[in-house]
Amino acid sequence: MATSRWRLLLALCGVAMFTSASSWAAPTDKPPFYQVQWQGKSAYLLGSIHIGRADFYPMPAQVEAAFAKSKGLVVEIDTNKIDSRALLQKYGMATHAQGLDWQSRDKQTIEVMRHYCEDKASLCRSIQAFAPWLQASQLNLLRYNGLGFSTDYGVDMQLLGRAGKPVYQLETAESQFQLLSSFDSQVQWSMVREAINASDAELLSLVEAWRSGDETALDTLMQEQLGGEGDTLMLDKILWQRNKVMADGMMRLMTAEAASEPLFVVVGAGHVVGDKSVVQLLKQKGATVTACWRDQCD
Repeated sequence: MATSRWRLLLALCGVAMFTSASSWAAPTDKPPFYQVQWQGKSAYLLGSIHIGRADFYPMPAQVEAAFAKSKGLVVEIDTNKIDSRALLQKYGMATHAQGLDWQSRDKQTIEVMRHYCEDKASLCRSIQAFAPWLQASQLNLLRYNGLGFSTDYGVDMQLLGRAGKPVYQLETAESQFQLLSSFDSQVQWSMVREAINASDAELLSLVEAWRSGDETALDTLMQEQLGGEGDTLMLDKILWQRNKVMADGMMRLMTAEAASEPLFVVVGAGHVVGDKSVVQLLKQKGATVTACWRDQCD
């Protein structure tokens, strides 16, 4: 499994990335941004990142203007409607029945965590009861926090906080928790190792590719890191299957009588790049998709 796989899916694919470097001016950012037109309806589609800093905002003028005139906000999941306690109890705790408690760790994981926990004993004890995928999530967030990033400044969280308009979701929190908990113990413990072993440069490269709008770099990260060594399990479960759900959901909302348009849709940037992306699926279904940094969007 590629070294950065877990960090990539958290930052760019929007899976369970919620909890209660160079500094660029946000107006110069060019994150993946599109206009979608289908059956006389329109929507804006923004590829987001689920961590951020205060200097990400305000977003570029074209993005802010589109958000201001939109009639509804569409997100992967509406974090304001999550029963976190119930989900954690059902999917986030290590149990002997699941074979995911600390006794299930392989020798490599035991060694990595032994070194990591030498001066972080309290932290390691605090996450010990969690399933490995959730331990990895917490460790990953701590790494980004140390670099000055926070989920509070993630794009979806910021837009939800100032929506002032109807909010729709393309997935459910339970579906995301269920997805992560479905991976076997070997995969989940590898997530923990990756969260610990990442270099700061690797963490920052994801952010920089998003802020510069380098879709080729983002796609390369997805293909090489999620699908490393010919393993397409992560690509299929984390990206391709969910891309279909998102594209279908967007098209339903665009024509739903209850949803006024234009809609402003925010999904992880990993979902909008590549030949099996939401963008490509929308095009295949007959929608017109305009890349707003290259062509004129209304």
